[in-house]
Amino acid sequence: MTNHDLFRAASNPDTNVNYLQELSKSPDEVVRAAVASNPSTNQETLLSLVGDSSSHVIENLMETQNKFDCSSYEFARTKLSKLVLAKTEDAKFILSLRENTNLNKFISYVDSDIEKQTQWLSNYKNRERVRAEFYFIIKGMGNESLGTVRLYDFQTGSFCWGSWVVNPGSPRKAAIESALNVYEFAFYVLGFSQSHFDVRNENVKVIEFHKRMGAKVIKSNDLDTFFILKKEEYEATRDTYKKFFIQE
Repeated sequence: MTNHDLFRAASNPDTNVNYLQELSKSPDEVVRAAVASNPSTNQETLLSLVGDSSSHVIENLMETQNKFDCSSYEFARTKLSKLVLAKTEDAKFILSLRENTNLNKFISYVDSDIEKQTQWLSNYKNRERVRAEFYFIIKGMGNESLGTVRLYDFQTGSFCWGSWVVNPGSPRKAAIESALNVYEFAFYVLGFSQSHFDVRNENVKVIEFHKRMGAKVIKSNDLDTFFILKKEEYEATRDTYKKFFIQE
């Protein structure tokens, strides 16, 4: 088939959803962009385009009428914890973490106002609907809330993550598992090819953790160290953490 034929199929609402998923992997960005705009494209395929390296694809994905409206969405590749999309009802839990003086040394200041936190989450849900940001509650398999983590600042092919706070009373490996789930979700569900993020210089343990995961320091200043972790670098160290993963 010619690229024109592929484009017509990708644009046609009657095209089979499985074929649309196949077309979403086309080397032609025009075809992928058409898939992003197609109202018949399913949520799984639309999520896989979030990390696309083409700005044209991302523009169509943001504008599609088929919004991400999966408030009960959960993601888990690890044995003892999972990521569950945050809701406005989580405001009290999130605020309790961010107000904890043992946990908030290396995160941005937050106003101790439950109404403001609830409004922030309400505004966030609008960004979530267009797949521009994902804010998760880290939960144990018994559904107990353990912490938070957020994926944001999506650039073509790259994502940032932060707001990573884990309750000290959580299972010992919850922090490691949450980081693994972030990378599994971003690289293999959203389709990103790298991550960019920064860590406070004083947060030495977290800096060392990221280095062990394969992240590379690209620059630093008086306050922060800036990292990039490419998908292939994550994959090179992934087997080191295989004991944490659910056996496939």
